[in-house]
Amino acid sequence: MNITSKASKEDVLHAFSAESNPNTDTLASYLKSYPQYREALIDLSIEIFTAPKFDEVAAEKLPGDKSRQAWSKFQSLLSPTDPASTTSRPIGNPLSNLSDERFRELASELNVNRLFLSRLRDCSIQVTTIPERFLSAVAQALTMPLEGLISALEAPPIVASGLKHKASGKPEAGDKITFEEALTSSALSEAQQAVLRDMKD
Repeated sequence: MNITSKASKEDVLHAFSAESNPNTDTLASYLKSYPQYREALIDLSIEIFTAPKFDEVAAEKLPGDKSRQAWSKFQSLLSPTDPASTTSRPIGNPLSNLSDERFRELASELNVNRLFLSRLRDCSIQVTTIPERFLSAVAQALTMPLEGLISALEAPPIVASGLKHKASGKPEAGDKITFEEALTSSALSEAQQAVLRDMKD
C-alpha cells in the first residue's frame, strides 16, 4: 500500500484490487488507513472475496448426457408414488433474491456486515457450525421456516468460500468455512463477534 491518506477513492480501490493477496488482513489495513472509504472498500472486498477463480469456473462439470439418461430411465421404472420418482426441486436461496437495499438492511438487522452475510448467502459457511439462534433470527427476518433456510444453506458453495487468509495452499471450490472462521475473517467488529459468539448453543 503505497498511497497517501489523501488519495482519491478510485486510487484507493484500485490499489486494494491490485494487491497480490487481498485477504481480510489487507482489508482491515485499508479500512484503518481510509475510514472515509469504508463502504466502498467493503463492497469491493465482497466482490473480490466471492468471485470464482477462472480455473475454478473451468473445472466445474455438469452432469453428462449419459448420467441424465440413466437417471431418467431409473425414474421411469419407479411407481408414481415413490418419492424418488419425482424430480428433485432444490429450495431456492432466499438471500440470493434480495435487492441490494434489502441486503444492507438485513445485515444491519442481524448486526453483521455485508461480507459476512455474503458468505452466508453463498453457502460458504458450514451450517452445522452456525448457532440455531442466529439461523432462527435470519429465518424470522426473511419470514420463512427455519428448516427451509437450513436446507437452502446446506447447498454446495456458489463459489469458493472467499479467501481463507493464512491458509496453506489455494482454497478449492467446494470448501466451506466454520462459523468461527467466518466471524474472524469477515472484518466484523469485536462487539459484533462477541454478540454472535453468545448465540452459540
